[in-house]
Amino acid sequence: MIAYAELGAETITDRFPELREQTEAETVDGEFLPHVVFGNVFNRLTAELLMRDGYLSDETLHRIFDMYEEFAAEGDEEVQNLVQVTLLEPLWDDKTIYDRAEKLLGEHTRELWNCIGSYLREPS
Repeated sequence: MIAYAELGAETITDRFPELREQTEAETVDGEFLPHVVFGNVFNRLTAELLMRDGYLSDETLHRIFDMYEEFAAEGDEEVQNLVQVTLLEPLWDDKTIYDRAEKLLGEHTRELWNCIGSYLREPS
């Protein structure tokens, strides 16, 4: 199980060494706030990658969605909340991003995605 209390900068940097500098910049006074750091590191990057031609073959994008799926499948309730609220909800802001993200969802992230549909409307 992935416990929310155990999330830290290394959770990101072990998987994405190329994001070490940005992750460290988002860690305020040595305090790692998962919703803030994950949101600030991944939301813009994910949206940018989804808007590119050839997004389906983008290795970084697949690694991001694989991490989301792992967190959704193996995370405690707080980690699943992080995925749903902080990482997936922003993908509902734009129709193109929404449609493309939906193609990359795994089984567990799709469950969280469907929960979002109970309180947000699909972008048009």
